Amino acid sequence: MKRCSALVLSALLLIGCESNAALAPKVASYHSGLDASSPLAEFFQPPANTPTHYSGFYPLGTGHDALLTRLALIESASTSLDLQYYIFRDDETSQLIIWRIFEAAERGVKVRLLLDDMQSRKDSTIAYLNGHPNIEIRLFNPHQHRYLRMLSWITDGDRLNRRMHNKSLTADGVATIVGGRNIGNEYFSFQSDVEFGDFDLLIHGPVVEQTQVQFDHYWNSDFAIPMAQIHQSERALNQQDIEKWRKESKIEHKFTSDQYSFESLPLYQHIIDNQLALNWGEGVLLYDLPEKIDNGQSQLIDGLAQLLADVQNTAIIVSPYFVPTETGTQALTKAAKSGKKIIILTNSLASNDVFAVHGWYAKYREELLEGGVELWEMKAKAKIEHQWSVTGSSRSSLHAKVMLLDSRKMFVGSMNMDPRSAELNTEMAVIFEHPEYVAEAEQGLLELLKTSAYKLEIKDGDLIWHDYQNNQVLDSEPDAGWLLRSGAWLSGLLPIESFL
Repeated sequence: MKRCSALVLSALLLIGCESNAALAPKVASYHSGLDASSPLAEFFQPPANTPTHYSGFYPLGTGHDALLTRLALIESASTSLDLQYYIFRDDETSQLIIWRIFEAAERGVKVRLLLDDMQSRKDSTIAYLNGHPNIEIRLFNPHQHRYLRMLSWITDGDRLNRRMHNKSLTADGVATIVGGRNIGNEYFSFQSDVEFGDFDLLIHGPVVEQTQVQFDHYWNSDFAIPMAQIHQSERALNQQDIEKWRKESKIEHKFTSDQYSFESLPLYQHIIDNQLALNWGEGVLLYDLPEKIDNGQSQLIDGLAQLLADVQNTAIIVSPYFVPTETGTQALTKAAKSGKKIIILTNSLASNDVFAVHGWYAKYREELLEGGVELWEMKAKAKIEHQWSVTGSSRSSLHAKVMLLDSRKMFVGSMNMDPRSAELNTEMAVIFEHPEYVAEAEQGLLELLKTSAYKLEIKDGDLIWHDYQNNQVLDSEPDAGWLLRSGAWLSGLLPIESFL
């Protein structure tokens, strides 16, 4: 497959973007390690006799906890903030985070924001924020034609099909958040037509340093282009603009009202009282290098392959977009036939927001089941745990990317079990060994499956969906109409598996 080199990318940018050849070249910058004077350094204290190579983690299983924790890190930062995201929307939760980032920059915090160029935000809006002297934004693998993006896809679709899917937020080198969430209302249980069931980890310890090294690789790579070289703003974001926006948007009221109040969350009080108990264990960050979009080589896949090869008894795999391919299906069924318990949780057709993915996944269901793999699909109307009383969403969708292995190890990150994550996108994930936590998480997940998912089975040669909560058996895709079923089926006929 033909790939675009960094040199060609740079040339295209000069031709297609609002660039200025007289601009200074990109300057490399690097993290400065743990800031021992940061308020966060005092917040996270390991128990006595904790091995120095251990990292601590705290699970962020609900959207409101994930949002609150991000805000807490941003508001506590005193020297640096590094954020890396595939999607960073322009809705209420995103604006709230941007506001807090601006406040951090105003007090002297150096902010590096690395975004994949699959954003719906206008260049002028991003450049406006980038104009702040303490905020620098870079776009990863950007489109060369800024106003005619479809033309970019026509002329350079192979390159643009490769995206940075990594997700992390690191404050003062003390704490980081790694997991599956992008930035947007649907990831944080706030006023969205669809609510994603997602999962992150708040982390302190050596894994934070590994996350910073990962960020530096991407930030300084040839594929990360400074916003100032793509679009320059005539003015920078300032305090007067923020005050005007605060009054017009009433942003504070939206998150302190009875319906959405941070103070109503148990995690809020834990943070205020400095009572956030981390789970401590051996952790390591796996990640692709940014050059994967040019050479297709995946360090994460290599590490994951070894991790799965070491499984002795049980592997529970949670992947919202699950396209195992024929090779993966054979590997999973081989493991199941050897006596290992393999459990897969993915989206049903009705809960999947990409029906083409479901169309190709569906081609492997019967082979997986006949091979002994246990298969579950998330209900579109599953109740996602949240403290806020109403989400406004009419549909739930699985978005977490998690593996629980042998009741000992946990894999959490941005990677789906599909060809896109394996071959096209760059990904990252953290692995923790903590038998007590993982065993408890396994038990909780298995209980959740009975109420929030359908178990797939084969009866008399036909595929059926078993709803244990309502004691029903369904013989067709649950909650999916004829049009949606037809679209998924037709997608399964198209030669697009390698792009999913």
